[in-house]
Amino acid sequence: PHKTLYRTIYPDYDIRVPHMNIPGYIAILKKNFPGDEEAIDGIFADMQGLADEVGRLSNAGGPPDMANFPKNFPLLFKNFNRTWGAMLDERVKNAKLKAVISGLWGYFGLPPSKLSPFYYAMPLMGYLEGGGYYPVGTSQKISDAFVGLIEKNGGEVKLNTKVERILVRDHAATGVRTADGAEYRGRAVISNANAIDTFGRMMPDEKDFLKDLTARMEKYSVSYSTFLVWLGLKTDLVRKVGLKESEIFYHTGYDIEAEYKAVMAGGLPDEPDFGLTVYDNLGPGFSPKGKNTLNIIATQGYDYWKKFETDYFYGNKDAYAKEKTRLADVLIDKVEKTLLPGLRKAIEVVEVATPLTNVRFTSNPRGAIYGWDQTVDNSGQRRFPQRTPIKNLYLSGAWTFPGGGYGACVPSGLACFAQVMADWKS
Repeated sequence: PHKTLYRTIYPDYDIRVPHMNIPGYIAILKKNFPGDEEAIDGIFADMQGLADEVGRLSNAGGPPDMANFPKNFPLLFKNFNRTWGAMLDERVKNAKLKAVISGLWGYFGLPPSKLSPFYYAMPLMGYLEGGGYYPVGTSQKISDAFVGLIEKNGGEVKLNTKVERILVRDHAATGVRTADGAEYRGRAVISNANAIDTFGRMMPDEKDFLKDLTARMEKYSVSYSTFLVWLGLKTDLVRKVGLKESEIFYHTGYDIEAEYKAVMAGGLPDEPDFGLTVYDNLGPGFSPKGKNTLNIIATQGYDYWKKFETDYFYGNKDAYAKEKTRLADVLIDKVEKTLLPGLRKAIEVVEVATPLTNVRFTSNPRGAIYGWDQTVDNSGQRRFPQRTPIKNLYLSGAWTFPGGGYGACVPSGLACFAQVMADWKS
């Protein structure tokens, strides 16, 4: 568990959010924002109420009584077609308080004016109540556990095996063909590749049949990407400086809408916002003894990196590498100035990843980290579905229900399996 759920720093505030303690967090907000107590109580009551109503609806075991839906589910009804920003504005007028409460917007890919409340209010309450955890042995252990379970049940996981085609007969999926020409047949094909490749590159002969789906996809935008700097330090600078938190978010201002526009433009300002993960504050074993491992993250649009795209994939990376290094230095200098004095002299290893790195390793369009943007018209049950117009072909992962990130992608696999089972029984 994160001893402090996360620390968030603004020009006027330095807030440490407690682990599994919503009343404690509310008390901290009220202390920092005297005069806004009623607004704080109101928005947290709304968020909790929305989460409770979604839970009741999910457990109802059947379709709701639509005639009485507004009465039985008033917050769901009220916020179904609103943004998180609209839900927040109704209760909170203080712009700085709005920014602090919305401080985790980067986890969901859109600013309050565009983001569905179901992708902010509900996950935030779950995070505050259930706490934040990091897997012992790094996140690789999650993948290892899945592989172990698959192999235990007679399945096989093939790494470094790119699927080039989804095999289709009479608009029904029958298997896949890999880049080396091997074919694998199955009763169902489940794709967690991006939806654009799944319905385009992998099934070129189905273009006319899928024209309605393609038209729907053209209305959606994809999420932003990331710029990442991993650092290995030759000393235990974290302990020397006395930094205690494992997850820190640094904000240079309070205007999230302006920050989002800057993110989508790409690059970095001289004074950037950033997130810092301090792995050694999570527990032992992340670094060699007496050393540290850090990650600095900044969100990024793709357009800024598009000028390097052609050269990058042809291996001509000199200009790209120069710019990548320059931006990494901006982030390193900012972290040194604000949180870890002496950082630059302590660095032993540096690795940097850009949106182009994300494209290379995931094939996601524009290096998107969350699949489709989680807008009002692509949220909840309106999210891109797991069943597709191609019979026996299903989707799982960030491009389908319920959304992006670990917390949504794992349940998407469960929901996909349930859909396959329901179809096989029918």
